[in-house]
Amino acid sequence: MRLERRWIVSFFVCVLVLLPGMVGGALAQDQAKPVDAQAQPAAPPPPDPIKVLTDKTGDAKVALDTIWTLVTAFLVFFMNLGFAMLEAGFCRVKNVVTVLAKNFIVFAVSSVAFLVLGFGLMFGDGTPLFGTQGLSFVSGADNSPAMADAYKGDYSALNWTGTPLWAKFFFQLVFAGTAATIVSGAVAERMKFGAFYLFSFLMVGLIYPIVGHWIWGGGWLAKLGIFAFAGSTVVHSVGGWAALAGAIMLGARIWKYGKDGKVMPL
Repeated sequence: MRLERRWIVSFFVCVLVLLPGMVGGALAQDQAKPVDAQAQPAAPPPPDPIKVLTDKTGDAKVALDTIWTLVTAFLVFFMNLGFAMLEAGFCRVKNVVTVLAKNFIVFAVSSVAFLVLGFGLMFGDGTPLFGTQGLSFVSGADNSPAMADAYKGDYSALNWTGTPLWAKFFFQLVFAGTAATIVSGAVAERMKFGAFYLFSFLMVGLIYPIVGHWIWGGGWLAKLGIFAFAGSTVVHSVGGWAALAGAIMLGARIWKYGKDGKVMPL
């Protein structure tokens, strides 16, 4: 009996000794759990594959649209070679180099004029007659290639195309230069270099952009429902009327008709 009592007493003593340690260890583990949770933040959720695919598709579309816009602009620019060959064929041999030089330099003059003022007058937001915002050096606000309601800028007339602003500028520039080049053929051999370059600057910087704003820039003709899909009015008509005005002012070539009124051969 004495031995059993000793074992019982020893058992309770061991329990009393070990119990505080067991309870303290459990409390320590409970307190350490929040610390571990804060030390290791949860991993971010994986990206939405649909959104990733949509973003990549949108970027690819902008890139392809920009490439196509530039390719078509190069083709329009290459029309200048055709104008040069046509005009050279209608002139005397001694004036061929002059005609070719005029067709080459007219695009340089047109580029400066369209950059300085023409693009802003034509496509800048403003009145039904001409643009008033973002006039000089294409300096207006712009968030292209955003389109439609997402576009926030000064050139809302071009918010239908999802290409960068400078791609839009180059595409419109080649048409502006084409309008000026149409005039060069009508005044060939009858207009000095300096006068023709001054006229080209005024043509692309003022005349062509204002008329272009009426239709392509959302002006008063556009509000009446007038369209010019291939530039028949904006480009060819403006260039043709300017060429007619120049031909009337300069008159015929001095060697074109004889005293009897008959046409002289080249």
